[in-house]
Amino acid sequence: MLEYTEHKKINRSLWDEAILKSELPLVFAQSYYLDDTCPGWDALIYNSYKAVLPVTHGKKLNISYLYQPPFTPQLGVFGTKDANVQQKFIQELTKKFKFIEIELNAANQISSPNLSAKQTFVIDLKQSVNYNENTRRNIAKAKKKGVVIKELTDLKSIQRLTNTVQVPWLISELGISKKHASIFKDLVKNCYHAGALLVLAACDENDEVLSIGYFVSNGKHAVYLKGMSLNKKDNSGSMHALMAHAIDHYQSRALLFDFGGGNTQGMANFYKGLGGTALTYHILKVNNLMWPLNKLKK
Repeated sequence: MLEYTEHKKINRSLWDEAILKSELPLVFAQSYYLDDTCPGWDALIYNSYKAVLPVTHGKKLNISYLYQPPFTPQLGVFGTKDANVQQKFIQELTKKFKFIEIELNAANQISSPNLSAKQTFVIDLKQSVNYNENTRRNIAKAKKKGVVIKELTDLKSIQRLTNTVQVPWLISELGISKKHASIFKDLVKNCYHAGALLVLAACDENDEVLSIGYFVSNGKHAVYLKGMSLNKKDNSGSMHALMAHAIDHYQSRALLFDFGGGNTQGMANFYKGLGGTALTYHILKVNNLMWPLNKLKK
């Protein structure tokens, strides 16, 4: 039986257990993570948490709709491999919501004409990791230049770096809104308190920060959340060294390392050089709004 469950009635312990037992136990779908990226999220729950789907809803012009929360590349159905059951979730969503734009996860086998493909890059940490020649060269360059990778463990230091460096970059370079910037700050803090956050800084010989990276893990799925090089002209190999450090860190602490994207050729090449392989997932877009709203919202 498939039930729509409002936020306050969700059993968070059973929810998180369902996510962690699923074929693709993504940290994005855990309750504490969703609380930051989509406050008040609801759920579709099948047979007492045997399978679940987060309902990331919003409302505009008195119209309820589904959207993909920020910093959350994949959601969809978790807990079942049965394509028929997965299809029932989507059918239920389309009954309740006239406008849907969400990302399903790579384990979902949904049949719909309203799907379009996206990709991320991942590393199976149960296998050996192989870097290409360019990556190895850049890691060696960083070492020769005295680049050191530091793990930030103090929340105040992490928040200072986030507020003064990472968030301004997200706004100026990626064009994210101030609302989403605020969500990122809260997400960093709450991931830290959940014991799920790893923040790395690559520093030069003078202890100046060259690049930074934020990573989140639930012990099975580790993801590169965001990061940056402080100087676009930096050719020290610091970002390669930082990512290699993170991959090595999670080798014994997770099963899957997720680069969290890779739809541009440049990023795809960077992730492939670090041993990443492409993983395809899909966006579900449904627009059953009445005219003229269906023309305004595309």
